[in-house]
Amino acid sequence: MKVFMNRQPVEGPWGGGNRTLITIVERLKLRKHEVTFDINDKFDVIYCNDPRPDNRGLRYEHLLYFKNSKQIPIFQRVGDVFYHRGPENTEYLKESLKYSDKISFITDWAADFLEVKIDNKKTYVHELRPPRIFFKEKEKQIKGNDIRIMTHHWSNNSLKGVDEYNEIGNLLKKEKYRNVKFFYMGRPSAKLNKSLISVIPPHETESVIKELDKSDIYVTASKFETGGNHVVEAIARNLPVIYHELGGGINSICRSNKDVLKFDCIERFEQILDNLLQSGCKNNIKFNNCLEDVCDQYIEIMESLCNYQQ
Repeated sequence: MKVFMNRQPVEGPWGGGNRTLITIVERLKLRKHEVTFDINDKFDVIYCNDPRPDNRGLRYEHLLYFKNSKQIPIFQRVGDVFYHRGPENTEYLKESLKYSDKISFITDWAADFLEVKIDNKKTYVHELRPPRIFFKEKEKQIKGNDIRIMTHHWSNNSLKGVDEYNEIGNLLKKEKYRNVKFFYMGRPSAKLNKSLISVIPPHETESVIKELDKSDIYVTASKFETGGNHVVEAIARNLPVIYHELGGGINSICRSNKDVLKFDCIERFEQILDNLLQSGCKNNIKFNNCLEDVCDQYIEIMESLCNYQQ
């Protein structure tokens, strides 16, 4: 089987969708399949990572031409509903879903937001998971009195929670939090108060893991996220995740915590933080699969689309 992918992976620090692209390519090759990024090549199935055009890939209309003229099926992964990028992008995505042969969402929230019913025939939910390298078997052990809170974002979009992070920075000025420090990793908004929050520049996987392992609590104030790779990575490193009530797909990922770590204002955040500091900052969410497993499921769907048999 030869797969055309409408996005090319990028080297260096990049968002989680790029890691998924890299992993799909790796898993396809392990299964003796071929991958091409050349639309002029011959291929059996199309993997659509993002229907919009950019300098890394083709718009959906180009894929649809091959589906209609050459009967080449399209498998589409919905990793972003584009809430942060404007309604016109969301509408374009919704229109593309009408024509794809199989569709997978990374959270059930994403399917609900796009008003798509999951039937496990054409539409599926394969929940967002981090790469296997992120998984840590032992529980996080807090050593000493210093507590480190961390967040991590690849985008500086205002919906990533900068206002809440500044509120948290101000909260930590209280005497009772004298041993608590807050770190922001990634690309910060210009509005982020760097006098209250320490900024760590973007890093690749191994360095992200090291920073997570230095930390005791993860917080995300991001709103209306389709999934949140940064969240599943923190969970895999056994950090408790405090998340915003408007988190979108993040709330789906964290739902097994039964809302005990969900906040809607700085007062509620303070209550949660105090409870965690008293209880020992335990993570109660466990994953039973990883990104590699999810990518194998994607590949099995693509194999079924072109009737591939080993």
